[in-house]
Amino acid sequence: MKGSSGHMHVWALCLLLTAAVFGFCVSSFTCEAAPIHVLPSVEDACTQGALRFPIFPEGLHRSELSLDRLHVTFATPSLISPWGHIPATGMTVGRQQIRWGPGLTGGLVLSDYASLDGLTFQIDLGQARYTQVQAARDLESGKWLLAHRLEGDVLPNLKLGISEAIAVSGGFHMQFAHLIPACPYYLIQHLTIKKDREQDKWTNALVSVDASVDLKDDILAYAEFMADDFPWALSAKGRVPYMVGGLVGISLRKPLQSHAQKQGPLIKEFCHENSKPERYYSVTAEYVRINNYVYSHKNPDNTYVTKNETLIGHPLGPDADGVYLILASDLHHQIGPVRARQASLSLGFERHGEGELGQPWRPDDGIKYEFLSGTIETRTALGLSAVIELKAPCDAQLYNGSSFLDLSLKVKNIDNAGHISGDRDVEGSLIIALRLHYGPFDSRP
Repeated sequence: MKGSSGHMHVWALCLLLTAAVFGFCVSSFTCEAAPIHVLPSVEDACTQGALRFPIFPEGLHRSELSLDRLHVTFATPSLISPWGHIPATGMTVGRQQIRWGPGLTGGLVLSDYASLDGLTFQIDLGQARYTQVQAARDLESGKWLLAHRLEGDVLPNLKLGISEAIAVSGGFHMQFAHLIPACPYYLIQHLTIKKDREQDKWTNALVSVDASVDLKDDILAYAEFMADDFPWALSAKGRVPYMVGGLVGISLRKPLQSHAQKQGPLIKEFCHENSKPERYYSVTAEYVRINNYVYSHKNPDNTYVTKNETLIGHPLGPDADGVYLILASDLHHQIGPVRARQASLSLGFERHGEGELGQPWRPDDGIKYEFLSGTIETRTALGLSAVIELKAPCDAQLYNGSSFLDLSLKVKNIDNAGHISGDRDVEGSLIIALRLHYGPFDSRP
């Protein structure tokens, strides 16, 4: 696809997918009477603006104000099948931050570290959920991202998920199979390359598999494995590095409070006077490793980044690993219209090799730079974050909306800074974000 005509083709195919899915549903299922939606309705809208401010004088000129989210979510028709099951469908359009997988520090395929402009379509089947994303990485240059995920409960205590994504550009030829829900991108790419070797230049595919296991006693263990490129052929073993990433974690969650407390007269003036959500704390340990050359491609246009060079995958980046300890609490402590929703403290230790995002692998490199190449830069990181909800009184609300203030402070102590042996540096940033959520109008008195 080249130029504006290529962009129109992509959106036309995306709309064709939506029409095809709904057409299949209408022909295969019958609508149920209320309260099931017959026509799409606005379910949620969100706007988020963030101010990022370096807290050290040498970086003051890098402050920026950005619009991270601006999306609308529609509750599309919910339909009942002949077997009695109701598959719920939904669609989100606009600028979104999407995270897939169980990792707390980020997802390996899709992480909310980056903002994506596009369309997300979901089908919820109860025990399973399918999500498909079509997003522009750089609309003007014809760089796109197609991604989908299938996840569900396999056993009462086991949840599995599989995600795929392809970053495409330039002369990529979209096939109808790309729009078939759950059709594997790797399979499509393999069959396409057999007919047209040139297509390998315009497509960068990634796949991941993740699992979460409930070990009872409020303990959750999880893992994710992602492959950007994998030397399947025996002839490639020892010649081509494993361009893969993975994470493992274990989390302990305990309640702080399981009963309602008596609320003061000031709080009773507001909406939640008769309910007190359960408060909890959690302790999570997580390890992440990403090999060199991951998220890169022989065609730099297919590097796994957005227009402003923000990594779409895990923020750790390639040729690095990190271990993290995260303490979090869901407070639900309210004073007047202000409610403290969440607070967390994170400690991390990272190692970064000299491999850089966008640096492609070359046959002459072999496997010697597969992981932690060159002089290793180490980072000790401390992070503090809080989420505060600003809630208007019930009688002052015109809509079911909420405002959230997100505060995040991060400080990193760096040894061998810039991969120069013996150099040290300190980095820090303060992020202040305001999120406005709007729901449908409430017709109740």
